[in-house]
Amino acid sequence: MEKLNDLRFIIGLFFALVGALLVVLAFALNYDKGFGKNLNLYAGLAMLVFGGLMLWAKRKDR
Repeated sequence: MEKLNDLRFIIGLFFALVGALLVVLAFALNYDKGFGKNLNLYAGLAMLVFGGLMLWAKRKDR
């Protein structure tokens, strides 16, 4: 229960889950392309990286 008191864990988990969902949708749906690039893929990867950094920062704080 102590994990939920730290916002880095909650924010990291949220961004990691949403990023993973966007990456999966980018590969599942082929029609969502803007300017010839798959924006869901790039946004999802950025969110995954940010979520991973937040979770890593929480882990380093223990």
